[in-house]
Amino acid sequence: MKIVTRSPRQSIFPKIVLTFLALLVPLYTLNLFMTESGSDSVRTEIVRSMNAKVELYHNLIESDFERIIKLVQAYVNDDDLMMLSTAVPVMSEIQKTSAILALKRKLDLVKTSSNFVENASVFIPLLDRIVSSNDNAIAPFDKEQFRALAVTTNRYESPYLMWKDRLFISVPYPDPAISDRREPTFLLAVEVSEKGLRDALRQFANNGELAVLYGNRLPWSIASGGAPAEMADAAEARIAASRLPDDSGRLPLRDGKAEERLDIGGERYLVVTRSSPALDASLSIYMPEEEVFGSLRRYRLWLIALSLASLGILLFFSFSLYRMIQRPLRTLVRSFDKVEQGNLNLIVSYPLKDEFGYLYDRFNAMVKELNVLVHEVYEQQYRVRLAELRHLQSQINPHFLYNSFFLLHRMAALDDRDNIVRFTKFLGEYFQFITRDGMSEVPLDTEVTHARNYTEIQSFRFASRIRVLFGDIPDGCGGLPVPRLILQPVIENAYHHGLENKTKDGWIGIGFRREDETLVISVEDNGDELTDASLQSLRDRLREPADETESTGLMNVHRRIQIRCGAMYGLKLSRSKAGGLRVDIRLPLSRKENEHVPIADRG
Repeated sequence: MKIVTRSPRQSIFPKIVLTFLALLVPLYTLNLFMTESGSDSVRTEIVRSMNAKVELYHNLIESDFERIIKLVQAYVNDDDLMMLSTAVPVMSEIQKTSAILALKRKLDLVKTSSNFVENASVFIPLLDRIVSSNDNAIAPFDKEQFRALAVTTNRYESPYLMWKDRLFISVPYPDPAISDRREPTFLLAVEVSEKGLRDALRQFANNGELAVLYGNRLPWSIASGGAPAEMADAAEARIAASRLPDDSGRLPLRDGKAEERLDIGGERYLVVTRSSPALDASLSIYMPEEEVFGSLRRYRLWLIALSLASLGILLFFSFSLYRMIQRPLRTLVRSFDKVEQGNLNLIVSYPLKDEFGYLYDRFNAMVKELNVLVHEVYEQQYRVRLAELRHLQSQINPHFLYNSFFLLHRMAALDDRDNIVRFTKFLGEYFQFITRDGMSEVPLDTEVTHARNYTEIQSFRFASRIRVLFGDIPDGCGGLPVPRLILQPVIENAYHHGLENKTKDGWIGIGFRREDETLVISVEDNGDELTDASLQSLRDRLREPADETESTGLMNVHRRIQIRCGAMYGLKLSRSKAGGLRVDIRLPLSRKENEHVPIADRG
């Protein structure tokens, strides 16, 4: 039986995964796009909020200083201050004391008006005194400080002056810039409170941030404190770079605002800066990006984890679906393979009542119906072939019978009694063998004995022309059951076709040998008339399907052996070493019951 070799089947698991990916990837991509868009929007809003926060703090500081400056500038026209700076020689002690106390009250008002004021004072050269909000008495006049604070400056660029690392707002009167650098009559000075500014900046930077207020031109800066040393050093370096003469380190401000990101100590910081031209100062807040965007990054990590989990769930679901489909299909395919191999009594069970259960039920019904149909067809074909076998066996005998009677007639005419006795004995045994209709198979040695009887009969005709040589049957093969009349017709073919025109030295050799599980009986002759074309024609006729009109000779034997033993056995034709025809009769040495029967009829 021919078994079809299948090519490896391609698994549907990758197709299932790709199908789910084709469905989910666009949705996931859209979701990722929306998430990224939302993250960008949130990031933009956070940065905008930080800018608004810095601008609010900056505006508070700027408005406070502008109010202080306006208040101080308003005191330039104060009557008491004018009297003390120009009319002291003509004033009585009571008038001077009254004016000084009134002026001190006004200076106290300046100090208490803002937490950013450390001290408010008035330098009066004519009085040779300093009236200050911090002192309970009038302080002596300090010429060094007076000259330092009376330096000509452009108030529109910067209202501040530095003296001994202290920051002052100075208002000299009259302004030296417009009075030919004459010494001012008096000088109003407000010392900026570093502690007040630091406290305010500390309130601004309340989430691990660093707030720094620094001068754009003057080298002063105030930080909120509490920041790591690396951050403070980086802020100082950044401020120093912003004051370089060539502006190479100055921030690219847009509407007085700037944003940048810095790596400080292996950590990323968002730096938001707001500059004030009125104060000639800038406020920068350093915010760790982890504090600002930490939630977004954690959300991104969760999104990645969710993506990996989704991929794992997708693979698990695909594999589960694959198992749900592949297992029943694999069982069904194996069942088809078993049916292909001839098992028509197969019943496949499936516990569930789903689509596969219906498919299995229909498969079982198909196999059952196929089994019935195959048995019906085989039974009909077997009866036809059995009748054909009987007919073929009966057709072998008449042709030989004619020649035998003619030979017996000649011997009787010659009164050759001894040969008549021998001849009739061989002839009787011959016909006794072929008339046993109840036997379809005989032992091999019985078949060989019948063939010897046939050659003995033929020797009466061809003794001078043809000799026959029989080999020995292999040990243990004499009792092998073989189909009847398979050897004698092949020998008869050698007589009538191979050696028919041989006038002398003709011979026929019959040999026996074992090849694994096959017994090979060789019949060869030394005929001269076998051509390559006729040999190929005989081979082609053996390979062709059975023809009901073919009823004699080699085709007869070949068909009967294949009917009884299977397609692997039968006749094999070749040229003998002597130049004639060689016929190998191939028979199985061991056969299971019904092995030669078509697969549909096997139990």
